[in-house]
Amino acid sequence: MSTAGKVLTVLNLLVMVAWLIMLSAVTQLNVNWHQRIAKQEADLQTAKDRIAQNTTAVLDLTEQTRADQSAKDRDLREVQGRIIAAEARQSAKTEDLTRIQFQLAEYNAAVQRANTNLTTRQAEKAKAEENLAAKRVEIAQRQDENARLRDQLAKLQADFKRLLANNSKLTNGAASDRPDSKPASDRRPAPAS
Repeated sequence: MSTAGKVLTVLNLLVMVAWLIMLSAVTQLNVNWHQRIAKQEADLQTAKDRIAQNTTAVLDLTEQTRADQSAKDRDLREVQGRIIAAEARQSAKTEDLTRIQFQLAEYNAAVQRANTNLTTRQAEKAKAEENLAAKRVEIAQRQDENARLRDQLAKLQADFKRLLANNSKLTNGAASDRPDSKPASDRRPAPAS
C-alpha cells in the first residue's frame, strides 16, 4: 500500500474515533434534555396549581379590600370635613395674626423713629453743650484779654495825661520865651514845573 493510502487509513480511523465520541456526547445530551424537560413539566404543573390557589386568594383579598376601602372612604370624608372646618378656623386666626403683626411692625417703626429722634436730639444737645462750653471758655479768655487791655488802656491814658500835662507845661514855658511868629501868607507857592 502506498504512503497516501496509509495516511488516509489512519485519518479514517481518527475521524471514526472522533465520530464515536461526538455521537456518545449527543446521546448523553439528549438524555440530559429529557430529564430537564420532565423537571420543567413538573414545575409547570406546580406553578399552575399555585396560580389557581393565588387566584382564589386574590379574589378574596379584592373583596376584603373593597369593603375596607368603602369604610376608609367614609372615614376620609369625615376627616376632610374636620380639616375644612379647621382650615377655616386657621384662616381666621392667620388673618388676626397678620393684622396684629402689621400693627406691631407699625409700633416698632414708630419706636425706631422715636429712638432715632432721641439719638439725634441727644447728639444735638451734646454738641450744643460742647459749643456752650467752648463759648464760655472763649468768653472767659476774651474777658481776661479785655481786662488786660483795659488795664493797659488805663495805664496809657494815665501816661498820656501825664505827658500832656508835661507838654502843656513845656509849651507854655517855651511860648513865653519865643518871639512872636509871623503870620502865614495867604498866598500859596507856585507848583514846581
